[in-house]
Amino acid sequence: MRTGRVLWFALPTVVLTFAGASSPWVAQRAPRFLFPALAAVGGALVVFSFVRALIQFVRCYRGERRFRLFPVVVNVVATVFLVILPVMHRVRALTAPGDGAPPILAGFGDWLGSEGYPRLSPHRGIDVAGSMGADVLAAADGRVTVARDNRDLCGLIIVIDHDPYGYRTVYCHFSEIAVRVGDRVKRGQRIGAVGTSGQRAWPGFEHVHLELQRGRDIKDIEDPLPKIVGCFDVMKRYSTNRLVLTYPVKC
Repeated sequence: MRTGRVLWFALPTVVLTFAGASSPWVAQRAPRFLFPALAAVGGALVVFSFVRALIQFVRCYRGERRFRLFPVVVNVVATVFLVILPVMHRVRALTAPGDGAPPILAGFGDWLGSEGYPRLSPHRGIDVAGSMGADVLAAADGRVTVARDNRDLCGLIIVIDHDPYGYRTVYCHFSEIAVRVGDRVKRGQRIGAVGTSGQRAWPGFEHVHLELQRGRDIKDIEDPLPKIVGCFDVMKRYSTNRLVLTYPVKC
C-alpha cells in the first residue's frame, strides 16, 4: 500500500513536469531549475517505489507462495522510462563524439527528447548540443526567409532557403537573431546565438534544433545528418553539385 501511494505521487509529479516543460508559456515563466528539480524528485520516488515493490514481491512469495506481478511490472516500466533512459541519455550527452563533432542530443525520428524523456511525436530534426550564448552558424549558403519569434515550441526561429537545391534549413531556440529576412548568408556565418527560447532546454541540454525541409512543405522533412560533412572549415572546399551541410555550431 505504501509503495502504491509513493508511485501515485511520483507519476503525476513526472507527468506534470513533462507537460510544463513542453509548454513554452509555462516553461519560459518558471525558474530554469524548477522542472529538472521536480524530475529528479519524481525519479527518486520512482526508484524508491520500485525497490519497495521488489521487497514486497519477495515477502509475498516467501510467505504466501504466490506472485504479485502487477506492482512490479508498473514500477519496472516507470523506472525504465522515467529514470534509466534519462540517465543513460544524460551520460551520452556528456560524452563528446571521438571525431570532435558536437553531441547530438536527439536524432531525426527519435521518440525521446533532448533530456531523454518520451516524446508525443517523432523528432522532426536533430538537436545539436551547444553552450548558452555560443554562435549558431549557417549550415550552408542561402537566403534568410524567416527570422522571428515563432511563439511556439521552436521559439526564436531562422529559416534559410538553399537554392537551387530545393531545400531549406530551420534553426530553433535562439537567444539572439543576428540576421534579417532577405539577407544572403554564407556557410559558417554567424546567424545568432544558442538559447532556450520556445521549449526551454534544461541546464546542460542547451542545443540548436536543425531541421531539413524539401521545398516549402513543412511536412516534407528528412534527416539532415546524412548531408552533414563535418564541422565548418574556412580552408575547405565544399561541393556545389549537391547540398552539403556543416554543423550549426563550432566544434
